[in-house]
Amino acid sequence: MRITRLTPEQAENVGRAMARAMAFVRQIVDAFREMARQAVCTLAALADFARRQTAHPAVASAGQRPAWMSPYGPPQRGRHRRP
Repeated sequence: MRITRLTPEQAENVGRAMARAMAFVRQIVDAFREMARQAVCTLAALADFARRQTAHPAVASAGQRPAWMSPYGPPQRGRHRRP
């Protein structure tokens, strides 16, 4: 079936349906904007936290241990002992 013209009642129904669809899409866009705003705030806080952690003297000096010093502690003794 091919529709070439709408009756005035059909045109009003289409207009109302389009208005509802536009309102729904507007809600989705607003929700995404809010989600993006919150993501930006969260990422800024995480970046600030990371900056503060790397600026901490204990973290900065952690890579400055002597080459002979293991970060995992002394080697385990007797671990591979045969029965």
